[in-house]
Amino acid sequence: MNVITFEQAWNYGGPLMYVLAGFSVIAIAVMMYLWYSQRQGVCVPDALARIKAAKDPAAEAARIADRLNAAVDWLADIAAIAPLVGLLGTVLGMFQAFGGIASDVTAGAKPVVLAAGVSQAIVTTIFGLVVAIPCLCMYALFRRRAMKRIAEIEELA
Repeated sequence: MNVITFEQAWNYGGPLMYVLAGFSVIAIAVMMYLWYSQRQGVCVPDALARIKAAKDPAAEAARIADRLNAAVDWLADIAAIAPLVGLLGTVLGMFQAFGGIASDVTAGAKPVVLAAGVSQAIVTTIFGLVVAIPCLCMYALFRRRAMKRIAEIEELA
């Protein structure tokens, strides 16, 4: 079994790997923000103070609930887009592989000609899923946590 290093996989993936890396950095930042901002000791007292100070408490409570849900939606967006970027890498890799065959008729369908394109296809798909799956899991966790905080705020308000 051949094992490739992370650096080799990165090189096989091509420029879309930078897009996927960017998504992973954004996702980690959003997760850290949500982990801190949705804590009961931070979220609930701040929300209650804002509701008490508001001219229209019901509207302020609705805005707070919208903000809590909107922050969580970033993870769902990344979880939806990352596999599509991986799929784009798959399509580009296959295009490269078959383009290599078409441009060099004498090479035929040798495995060496197909290897580079297929490698890009596989690597970008894997990395797209590696970014998306944890994002989707954390989205579910933080969405439930946001709903719990919203219910606590409603009960206390």
